[in-house]
Amino acid sequence: MGSKPKLHILHHIVEDIERFATAIHFESEKGEQFNKFLREHIFHTNRHNPSRDLLVSFGRYTMFRCIVNGG
Repeated sequence: MGSKPKLHILHHIVEDIERFATAIHFESEKGEQFNKFLREHIFHTNRHNPSRDLLVSFGRYTMFRCIVNGG
């Protein structure tokens, strides 16, 4: 059952392309780019607690973005 293709998704492909300009259910490039970012960040840590290190990094980035945007 896990390897069976989900044919119902094809029903929504035209609607997704009209709304998002891409077949959003089939796009994997953004996820792959995000995984590359995570792997690169973990590479520069001591790998003892990568979840915490990523959380701290994303928190700092979010705070910086908020300050830059005047928030």
